Amino acid sequence: MIGGSSVPASLAVAVCVGLVAWLLLRVLTTTMGWQRDRLTHLSRVQFEELFLFIDTATFLRWNVLGALLIAACSALVLGPIGVLVAAAVSALAPTTLHRWFRRRRLRALERQLPDIADSIAGSLRSGMGLGQAIARIAAHQPPPAAQEFALVLRENRLGVALDEALASVAVRSGLRDLHMLVAVLGIARDLGGGLAGALERLAASMRRRLAMEDRIRALTSQGRLQGIVMGALPLVLGAVLWVLEPEQMRKLFTEPLGWLTLAGVLLLELGGFVLLRKIVKIEV
Repeated sequence: MIGGSSVPASLAVAVCVGLVAWLLLRVLTTTMGWQRDRLTHLSRVQFEELFLFIDTATFLRWNVLGALLIAACSALVLGPIGVLVAAAVSALAPTTLHRWFRRRRLRALERQLPDIADSIAGSLRSGMGLGQAIARIAAHQPPPAAQEFALVLRENRLGVALDEALASVAVRSGLRDLHMLVAVLGIARDLGGGLAGALERLAASMRRRLAMEDRIRALTSQGRLQGIVMGALPLVLGAVLWVLEPEQMRKLFTEPLGWLTLAGVLLLELGGFVLLRKIVKIEV
């Protein structure tokens, strides 16, 4: 009787284990497909918008290798929870890298805009048309301005109106000064007036704003450095304690109380980062 009752129980356990394994496999397959689609879109669209042309297969291959390497190192140091940490890092790293490249590119383009406005004004004063002035920028300005305005010329040659091509660059970049430059060009062409003088005044205004931003950045640099030091201090202290007391520190990753402690530390770190960013970020 006992033996007969143990067979259905074992069968039920086997069915439950198989169902859980099937669900985990479906979740893993769906997640991997979503991640592959996201990385494909990142390499084919978002990186190409920054004029960074990366082969999709190579990009996916390097992401897989990086994820495996991070998972192996994290598992050796943190144990099973390290796999979760590696998964989070591998999922966020490509997007974070794209945002970093985009921020640097937009900052460089923003600093070129006063020279671009002056160059267009000088070309117009010498008798050139707007298309010739933009061609001159594409030929003589360094990237990223040369790349963006060369794209404007290519779109114009394919039949897109020059105003629309310039507006698409402004929308894609999201830069306020570039929107103002395109607006000045459009208003002056529609209503007439001294376009060269308006561009020169706009360039002077851009330079004053950039100088003010640089001054604010210099004045708030000490606060940013203090935030970096205070944010890195718990991590450095945790690494030191891991070397000195590995058995005690391992409890942070193996016991519920340790998980709550880590969650509290991460929340405090995130809250401090957000507050410090709001303090030192001053819009001009």
